[in-house]
Amino acid sequence: MLSKPQITVIIINWNGLDDTIECVKSLKTTDYENYKITIVDNNSNEFNKTKLKELQENYKDITLIFNESNLGFSGGNNIGIQQALREGADYILLLNNDTIVEPSSFSKLISVFEHDINAGIASPKINYYDFPDLVWSAGGKISKIRGSGFAIGNIKSDSIKEEIKEVSFVSGCCMLIKKDLFNKVGLLDEDFFLYLEDTDFCVRVKEAGFKIYVANNSVIYHKVSKSTFKLEKPISLYYTTRNRLLLVNKHFKHYLPLTFTYIIVTMLIKSLYWIFIGKSNNVKAVFYAIIDFLQDKKGIISEEGFGKL
Repeated sequence: MLSKPQITVIIINWNGLDDTIECVKSLKTTDYENYKITIVDNNSNEFNKTKLKELQENYKDITLIFNESNLGFSGGNNIGIQQALREGADYILLLNNDTIVEPSSFSKLISVFEHDINAGIASPKINYYDFPDLVWSAGGKISKIRGSGFAIGNIKSDSIKEEIKEVSFVSGCCMLIKKDLFNKVGLLDEDFFLYLEDTDFCVRVKEAGFKIYVANNSVIYHKVSKSTFKLEKPISLYYTTRNRLLLVNKHFKHYLPLTFTYIIVTMLIKSLYWIFIGKSNNVKAVFYAIIDFLQDKKGIISEEGFGKL
């Protein structure tokens, strides 16, 4: 009997120890035998680093990589991807640390690639951790005008009948990726640093002729409430705004005037609300995001830029 293909799970940790430990414990319940876990720490505090080393002692098959700086979602995952490819991984699973997986998740995702040899990415149905019967993301489409991916969500989990569905976009929260794909499309684009790198990756995958699927019979649970809180921060608004423009300029340049207008108008309306509720830093974040895009500033925002926000 042929052995099952090897999966390497890559988890990024940045001062999120409790979530990371709970995620690893859920992975240990999987019914899929041939997998490894690589945790990439994006320069967390010393307490996180010490506890991750203790976690590795409890689970000897975990590989730890400690970055000397915060490389963001894209840079941190790229470090893990390169390590996994050197170690002979057949598939690489990018997985948010604030997720819990069901025991059969891996097996059902792998079956997507048996269903279609042209599949490049398979994602599970991602439900809310606090509302496990409610879908957060089941893949979706990319809006060229808005410069973002939009997923099917906020519907009852059992209302989705298709076991496997082809889509144009899946969230980087959980992506199972065939190793051959990286040779064709490259790694995650570190110009994005944080947010929209998954959308950019999906666009490149489709352009290279691969297909993207959601396996709705494979389910994980995402602690979205924590992520939503982070998205209210000015620094998150900065990256989402700048990177939406970056995405469109990179892939759909002829849409850029429309996207630019759309973002300006919607952000002006939101700015009136932010000023009213005393969140003027949100307005600053959007302003600097647009200015930095126009000045072709990419990647991580500078220390000076952090001070502005």
